[in-house]
Amino acid sequence: GIEETTLHVAAMLGHKFTILTPLAKRISAKEREVRGYGLESALASVRSLDISVSETDADPEATKKRILEVARLARDEDGAETIVLGCAGMVGYSKDVEQELGLVVLDPTSVAFKIAEGVVDVGTRHCKRGLYAALREPT
Repeated sequence: GIEETTLHVAAMLGHKFTILTPLAKRISAKEREVRGYGLESALASVRSLDISVSETDADPEATKKRILEVARLARDEDGAETIVLGCAGMVGYSKDVEQELGLVVLDPTSVAFKIAEGVVDVGTRHCKRGLYAALREPT
């Protein structure tokens, strides 16, 4: 999915990455997903903005300010070099945060789309064996 793709890219673009999530209740789930993707050694932290998705939509300036605050903490306290915006409610903030903090900031919707586009452009597809093998008809 878009998260897994983006986290792998984040690990390639910096030594450590941080995921920003709207609410703290998602932190443990994000950490578990990172372990499942085999990227635990590249995870600096998962940090919460402590604002709901509806609040991100309602006040874009406050959202940008909060993303900057939390990303700055991730950089300064956790050693993050790459920030992953971990919610679709954060789409559109990556460039401003990147410019202000000097970090790589990834928007998962854009990253996943471009990776998928690149896979198509090079003329490849997923493996037809193992996990993605065709199901056999029941006998």
